[in-house]
Amino acid sequence: MKTIFEKLIAISFIITACLLFLSAWSLMAWSIWKSLIALIYSGSISEGLLNMISVVVIAMAVIEVGRYIIEEEIYLSRTQDPLSQKEITGGVVKIFVIIIISVGLEGLVYLFKAGLKNISLLPYPAIIIFASVLALVGLGIYQKLTKTDPRSTAP
Repeated sequence: MKTIFEKLIAISFIITACLLFLSAWSLMAWSIWKSLIALIYSGSISEGLLNMISVVVIAMAVIEVGRYIIEEEIYLSRTQDPLSQKEITGGVVKIFVIIIISVGLEGLVYLFKAGLKNISLLPYPAIIIFASVLALVGLGIYQKLTKTDPRSTAP
C-alpha cells in the first residue's frame, strides 16, 4: 500500500511539474507573439520588449520551481534517509533566490517602463527594488543564523 501511495505522489509531482513547464512555455510564446504584434502594428518595440522581459522573468521563475520539484521530489528517492538540516536549508535558499531574482528583475522592468511613460510612476518600481534588496538581506541573515559551525561539532 505504501509503494502505491508513493508512486501516486510521484506521478502527481510529475504532472504538476509538466503543467508548470507547459504554462511557462505558453507564457513565453504569448509574450513573443505580443511583441511581434506590437512591432508590426504600432512600430514601437520598446514597450513590447519590456512586456516580454517581464513575462519571460515570470516564466523562468515558474520553470525553476518546476525544476526544483522534479529534482527534490522525483530524482531524490523518497525512501532515502530523511533530509539533513543542510539539505533543507539549501532547498529553502534555492526557492528564495528564485523569488529575489524575479522580484528584482520585475522592479527593473517597471523602472524602465516608468521612465518611458511617466516619471511620476518611479516610486512603485523603487519600492519593488528596495523589497528585493531587503529580501536579499533577509536571506543573508537566514543563512548566517542557520549556518552550522564545523568547529562546534568536533569531538
